[in-house]
Amino acid sequence: MQAPRATVVRCWSSGRPSCWSSGSCWTTFGRPAPRSSAKSWHTPTWPWPAWPAWPARPARPAPGPIAAERASCRSCMKRQTEMSALHVARLCWRLTARTLASQERGLPARHFQDQSSVLAAAESSAFRLRHEQEVQESRLKEAVAARDASASAKQAAESQSSELKALWLKEHTQLQQCQTDLRQALDTVSKLEAQISEKRSAPAVTGVLTNVWQSRIAAQAKDLQMLQTRCTELDSEHSAAARLCLELESWTHEAEQAEARQALHGEIFQERCVELQAKLDKSRVAHYDRGRELEVLQIQHEEQQQKLLQATSDRDRCQEDKRRLQSTVTDLEVQIAESMLNSNHHASQHGQLRAQVEDERLARGEASSASSASSARRLERCGAELAELAAQHRRLERQYAVANAAKDGAQRRFKALELEHQQLQTQLHTAAAEQTGMKSEHASISLELLRLRSHADELKSQLAEQSLRESAHLELKDENYAFGCKLSDLLDEKEEHKRHSEELHTFLEAAQAEADAGRDQLEAYSAELKEFQEKDSLVRQIAAHHKLVASHRASGRGHEADAALLELAMALDSHLADGGERILTELVAELRAKEKRIEASELSAAQCEAQEAQSEAQSEAQSEAKQSLLKHNVQLKSEREEERRLHKVQSDEIVELQHLLRTSEEQASQSQEAVPHLHDTEIPEEYAAIIKQVDLLGWDAVEWGGNFTLLHWAAAQNLDGLCRSFLEKRANPFQKDENHRTPMDYAEESSSKEALAVLKASGPTSEILGRVPHLAISE
Repeated sequence: MQAPRATVVRCWSSGRPSCWSSGSCWTTFGRPAPRSSAKSWHTPTWPWPAWPAWPARPARPAPGPIAAERASCRSCMKRQTEMSALHVARLCWRLTARTLASQERGLPARHFQDQSSVLAAAESSAFRLRHEQEVQESRLKEAVAARDASASAKQAAESQSSELKALWLKEHTQLQQCQTDLRQALDTVSKLEAQISEKRSAPAVTGVLTNVWQSRIAAQAKDLQMLQTRCTELDSEHSAAARLCLELESWTHEAEQAEARQALHGEIFQERCVELQAKLDKSRVAHYDRGRELEVLQIQHEEQQQKLLQATSDRDRCQEDKRRLQSTVTDLEVQIAESMLNSNHHASQHGQLRAQVEDERLARGEASSASSASSARRLERCGAELAELAAQHRRLERQYAVANAAKDGAQRRFKALELEHQQLQTQLHTAAAEQTGMKSEHASISLELLRLRSHADELKSQLAEQSLRESAHLELKDENYAFGCKLSDLLDEKEEHKRHSEELHTFLEAAQAEADAGRDQLEAYSAELKEFQEKDSLVRQIAAHHKLVASHRASGRGHEADAALLELAMALDSHLADGGERILTELVAELRAKEKRIEASELSAAQCEAQEAQSEAQSEAQSEAKQSLLKHNVQLKSEREEERRLHKVQSDEIVELQHLLRTSEEQASQSQEAVPHLHDTEIPEEYAAIIKQVDLLGWDAVEWGGNFTLLHWAAAQNLDGLCRSFLEKRANPFQKDENHRTPMDYAEESSSKEALAVLKASGPTSEILGRVPHLAISE
């Protein structure tokens, strides 16, 4: 008997096979395990053989490869330990069963010793398996640690390589930027040279520029004229602002009327909303009632369906009974027919026998008593058979009658069931019709409900719009009220200022009249003062003359007379001086009072003028507030006019640029006529395909075998236009091929002057590469 082979199960989580034989025994991998006739199991051989080579496990997405592998290995080991424990338990159970069986059979004790040794070997194998699993787990941990170290080293190397790559890309972009800057500088130089040549060779451009400037001057003159017309329009709009104030007052009156109408419409709308809400509530109640009725009808319909199913099951059962009865009836009919045939056959045989007996009696006469007895017994036997057949025939007839009666009963029951089924069908049809009617009614109710809901939503939106309109209207009303209050306050202030200005005018007129009277009085006082001064001067002259006379007379008179005369003169002088000073002080005080009154009147007049200026400023602010409605339109008109003017200027500049472009294109075409063009027929097909690839992807996206690029080939073929296009696409004119030769070397070798000139035109790049060695492109 051949031992079963082991089925090696691949553990995809850990990548290691787990061996379990189909015969519940340990085997080596892939080799048949021999079994002894006495034992149904065997001890595994140690040490275990090496693991066979298995294909790499498929990659599975996991949160982390190391953690996933650890978890899978642990689960696999746990599964193997569980299987080994289960196997040991199974062996123990078999061993105990066999020991019990052997005890019953009375086997020798040596057999039990063999079984115990086998059990010890199984336990040792399990211990060795656990030890092997621990060793494998330690090895796995070491491998995971080594893998972590290698992963960290790999990450460090990758980060260093990414840094180096980023540095190289930065340097490469700087080099490309320098090259593009140099090309742009060369392009600008060439453009400037072309412009200088155009200016030298095309004097018609100056005429075009003069025409353009003349058109611009004409446009500016038109703009000035338009500004003058706009000033006149602004004057007319300023005059129309006064009419706008009256229109605003009429508009406020109309707004009040519209507010009243809107309030009335709002009340009507609220009443309508209340009515519609009541209708909506009624429709909801009706909808709920119809829904309950529909649920009741659905329950009834389900009950009718159950009844119909029961009736159909009864009908099927009756049909089965009918078919069974029909089969029994047919069997009975067949048996009756067979019995009738048998009875007819026996009757015919009996008649034949009787006829034979009669014939024998007639022919031979009476036979012996023995033959007559035998014939009598035969006749009796035939009679008994006939009686038995008749009884069987009657029994079959009774069974047939019973079967016919059962058949009739089954037919009547079937007819009753058919009638009941028809009634149930009609009831089902009526219920289905009612259900369809209820469904249609429910659909109509749902449509009506949806319509009412949409109408309610529309009403809500209308209410929201109405509330927004009311809020806007209230805000507008508040603004109008505030504007009216402000306008009334301004009018009151204006009237008050007007009244105050009138009072000030009257006060100024009175002050002016008083000032005139004061001036007249001052003139009179000044005239009197002059007269008094003249009189005083005369008196003083007289006093001086008297003093002189007295002094002259003192020589001839006595000293007493002279002293009396001197006293009299001094008293007169003091009297005159006191009276003049008093009069002068009174006049000066009166003049100062009048000057103060004049200054007060002038100050009040200045205050009145300031108040009038303030009122005028307020009126101007009010007029500006009224005119702010027109400023936006004025600004829009000015912006439109400015846009039109700018558009016209831009169109003129575009025309000028188009003319300049035409002239430059003509000159370029004239300059290109002398340069031989590169036709597609001159380029091989493989190079044409590479050129298309360069045009689509760029120069840097194409890899060159042996570093021999299209620039080397174009320089060798003296294709200067192609070299120029490659240089514009960031080709490197100093790149060396595997023979350490640059495109310039190929151009010099093939004496390609044009291509060599184009390559040397990118000479500043070599200077930059020499100055910045870390930006130079290596081989």
